[in-house]
Amino acid sequence: MTDNVLSIFDTESASEAGSWLHLAKPGTGGEPAYADKEQKKPLRLKLKGPDSDTWTAFQRKAMRQAGKKDNRTAKDVALEDAQLFARMTLETENIPGYEDPDHEKLIEMYRNYKDIRVQALQYVLDQENFIGKPLTD
Repeated sequence: MTDNVLSIFDTESASEAGSWLHLAKPGTGGEPAYADKEQKKPLRLKLKGPDSDTWTAFQRKAMRQAGKKDNRTAKDVALEDAQLFARMTLETENIPGYEDPDHEKLIEMYRNYKDIRVQALQYVLDQENFIGKPLTD
């Protein structure tokens, strides 16, 4: 019985398993985006969560860099973010041109579409998206 009770604290497994982000249309206050007019094909990304090894390593690196002079350009930061979110992405769904993406394709998508990076970041930062509810495929 103790194991079942303590399983709620296993946020690492939930983060590694990932959760689906349904992308929203920019500037709509969260209106879901679809690949079709019938709204049967949601634009979704399955992302690792904030307690995943990938995110934890990113945070450690950011903390080490915090005190150092930052000479990166906005393009440099965008590329680094794109690389991070490419590693955080487990699957895509109904995203034209990225249906079966490899790592380089994901980097391209995140680099080219800032709003997708922003939505992914906001989603990952909310731990509730990765715990307390069953994952849907």
